[in-house]
Amino acid sequence: MSATKRKVEGFDYLYLRGRSYEVRLQVPKALRVHVGKGELKRSLGGDFAKARRVYHTTVSEFQQIVENARQQEAPQPLPLARPVQELPTHDEINAASYAHFRVRMENMRGKNMSPSGRQARSRAERINALHEMLAFQLDTAEAELWSTMSGEATWLCTDMGWRIPADSDEFDYLSQSMMRARIQALKNELRRLEGQFGADPDADPLFGQKPPEPMPQKVNLGDLVKRFQSARQHKWSGSTQKNYAIIFRVIEEICGKATTLDRIDHDYCVEVWQTLKKLPANFQKHPDTRGKPIAEAIEIAARAGHPTISPATINGHLNKFAALIRFGRDKGWIVGNPMEDIEEPDPVPAREKRDAFTTEQLNLIFGSAPWSDGPDAEPERPSRYWAPLIALFSGARLSEICGQRVDEMIDERDVKAFHFRLRPDDRSIKSGESRKVPVHPVLIELGFWDFVEAARKSGREMLFPDVKRDRLGKWGDSTSKWFARLVDKLELRGRLLSFHSLRHTFEDALREADLHNTAIGNELTGRWTSGVSKDYGSSFPLSKLSKAIAKVSYPGLVLPSVRPAA
Repeated sequence: MSATKRKVEGFDYLYLRGRSYEVRLQVPKALRVHVGKGELKRSLGGDFAKARRVYHTTVSEFQQIVENARQQEAPQPLPLARPVQELPTHDEINAASYAHFRVRMENMRGKNMSPSGRQARSRAERINALHEMLAFQLDTAEAELWSTMSGEATWLCTDMGWRIPADSDEFDYLSQSMMRARIQALKNELRRLEGQFGADPDADPLFGQKPPEPMPQKVNLGDLVKRFQSARQHKWSGSTQKNYAIIFRVIEEICGKATTLDRIDHDYCVEVWQTLKKLPANFQKHPDTRGKPIAEAIEIAARAGHPTISPATINGHLNKFAALIRFGRDKGWIVGNPMEDIEEPDPVPAREKRDAFTTEQLNLIFGSAPWSDGPDAEPERPSRYWAPLIALFSGARLSEICGQRVDEMIDERDVKAFHFRLRPDDRSIKSGESRKVPVHPVLIELGFWDFVEAARKSGREMLFPDVKRDRLGKWGDSTSKWFARLVDKLELRGRLLSFHSLRHTFEDALREADLHNTAIGNELTGRWTSGVSKDYGSSFPLSKLSKAIAKVSYPGLVLPSVRPAA
């Protein structure tokens, strides 16, 4: 026998069925053919506090489904009501969107917004319904889900005689305008019902009391940034987006988004360079400068004597700015190459910035836990035992190791190897190319391949299930921090000693084996250097790579828990 349901007092669409709360919303009969059902319902579980938190979002989602069905039910304009026009300008889209907004406002006035189709019992009920719909639209806009307005955008295209491809920037802009119009219309109707009859001081500038002014004809830095992001952002990793955020802040706060591109010349780019040189290191994290505008952060840091960012970091920002400038040049908006020869000189060679570990330091590291306790001492954290050893005997980067999948551990012609695959949506490779690196004989001796086979037998996806991606999409952040704590605990001294120092140590071993900066050595480490062809990527079979990596050794290194010979 099914459990009876009863309505929860104070909530129009919330019911208690047995011990579980659920949202139930009747679909008007005329719209059921479009929705595909007579009632929308969703279980919210048995926790009332949780059900109350998600109630309004769920109702708003259902309301949106019903509203979309109403749009389908509404009479459609005659096809090609106006002469066919190719892609409209933003000014034309803005003007049409404003006219659409005014019609929407007229149609909304006095309309019953309750999605159940019944007449509102009170003004308060209509206000609550509008608040629910507005909250849903704002959430959708915050997530930039412009495609939810594609129906209205297509309708307006037909009415205006526009041919705009659905995958174009113009269609996205139109859909975004449709959503902005809907949000402002809901706000205006709410203000009217709440007795606020004056102009909305916080109205969307596109949908105020007067039609929008035409945009200036000259493209400015703000326009360039938006178009650059639209064209490139989908390819960026989380860390790349974070790095671009700095230069975009400089453009907004220092350069000025309204700066027209005809002013971007070599002298202008030099001024950007000089500003970047003044940026304090870690200014977004330091308590003195965190949350402050860039200009203010520079002044505070200068007075306090805080160090500025390194030459390498300056050049990283300059490279991002140069990419933006090249994009504008390729579009014909910027003349020449104003970033030419702009680079921050670095007095410290790259090799001297970070030390490799000495043999004595390696013995201290691998003589401590977890290695002193054996590979099975911390079965819930296998990355701590194996990742440093893999880095030492392969030169692989932390994210490559910790992001490795079990099916990327391969055995080809009796050569066991890592297949560090480029996975654009999941794991980036700094060189931009996948590569295969044989497993060093010492790792085999330590029992690493037994660990691989056990992982394969378990059916898990990731080789190191204890490692998760961080908020920027990188693998191994927790392992890196743990290793840094270990270095501090052992009181190891050297320049910037960290997990990445193991890669430097491997490269020193390549030098000892006369393999450093050679084609085969670079293929093992995933590097490319001047004078070495980039086309060598698939020229070395695993058998040859295996012989090369076997030459890497560390005289005097003591590794505990070596698997005894059978």
